Amino acid sequence: MILHVTRHGQVDLATDHPVGDSSLSTLGREQAGRLGEKLKEEGFSGSIFSSPYLRTVETAQIIADVVGGRVIPAPAMREYVIREDQVDAFRGATAKQLKELYSRVEDWAAMDYPWWTSEVESPEDIEARVAPLVDETSAGETDALLVGHGASIAGVHRYILNARAPEISDQGKHGWNCVLSSFKFGSTFEVVRFLETDHLPEKLVTSNAKSRAEVLKEEAGGGEYLKWRRR
Repeated sequence: MILHVTRHGQVDLATDHPVGDSSLSTLGREQAGRLGEKLKEEGFSGSIFSSPYLRTVETAQIIADVVGGRVIPAPAMREYVIREDQVDAFRGATAKQLKELYSRVEDWAAMDYPWWTSEVESPEDIEARVAPLVDETSAGETDALLVGHGASIAGVHRYILNARAPEISDQGKHGWNCVLSSFKFGSTFEVVRFLETDHLPEKLVTSNAKSRAEVLKEEAGGGEYLKWRRR
């Protein structure tokens, strides 16, 4: 089977409602549609496991509309916590609310509520929480897609590559919106692609508010762009 991994599309920071749970921008929806077309071309028709944040489920919904798939909320792929007061005002959607908002969410989908944590998480914490989901999906017979955030997809990459391809585990630098990694599991392991953006024209390669050109220019100038930027 092939396990695909992506980050959500660009968010619309001007409509941050509810608090901390933005939806996608117009550009973000186009990114998700382009990724859906890429997966459709490759014959993907498996399940899509998505962080329960609106921006990730919306990304998954758009992809599912293209490939004809179903979306399963997966709290393990959620955003990470970097400060103690980060989620004080956050109220994420319930499984019922997600099913009402997005038609591709599985009718039987359920998850504990609240599904987020207020505890500050380290990279090791994130890797530990995504590991069971990676093990479960990669052991299946059908292909799957994991939709998360910069930090959670980084955790997936570390967990997979440290065990199976350590020689490239430190090469992933940018979690662009709707970037795509694909890993083949079975009798042998293969990195099909790693952090590719070939399905996106250059104008659609972003890390949320910043274009790729802006990010790379900032890095070249010694800016402090975060390796796996939040949101």
